[in-house]
Amino acid sequence: MSEFFSVVNEFEDLIKQFDFKQPKKLWYSHLVALSKHIEDIFYCYVIARVYKDDGSLQTTMWVGPIDRPDDGLSSLSAHIKVDIGYTQILDENFFRNCEKKIIHLIEEGTLTSLLATSKKELADPSVNNRRYEVYTAYLLPFFKKVLAVTDNDVKVLKSKVKCEAVIEKEFSNLEGEMKAFFDKFGLKATKDSIWELCYIYSL
Repeated sequence: MSEFFSVVNEFEDLIKQFDFKQPKKLWYSHLVALSKHIEDIFYCYVIARVYKDDGSLQTTMWVGPIDRPDDGLSSLSAHIKVDIGYTQILDENFFRNCEKKIIHLIEEGTLTSLLATSKKELADPSVNNRRYEVYTAYLLPFFKKVLAVTDNDVKVLKSKVKCEAVIEKEFSNLEGEMKAFFDKFGLKATKDSIWELCYIYSL
């Protein structure tokens, strides 16, 4: 399925003209994602996938706070989803047509309104679940701490080895509720989760 990665070529205009990045280290064999930094910690993600069971194609667009661009986005109400396209019919123009629709949405200012909604949801969620609590109380503050410690050095943030060394050091300095949570979460899971955010931010 590695040839599926060539689908990213169908989003060439988003990459070249609208500054979308390719977080390839977070891709799956059946899913590719593009990311665009909008403002502060907020991003736009475009996710293109081929479903292995029936070969159907799907493209979605999300706007929300920084997170791994995959199915987990749906668990946080601050991630606003826009269904771009879906087909069960082999169509060589499908992803190119999806790109055209996304460009129209961007040019009409849709990201601005989606960003405003995402900010409101992050501050006052319509669904206040455990995922929201973990993200806002622990993952996001830890991520911001790493940004501050590294002075937003993209070379460190992009390097898994260098960034994980920083994360491990900050892990050992945690106190109170943060320490209790991340001790239970585990060092490996912490390094994996925080580095993914740092990697996206570094692009």
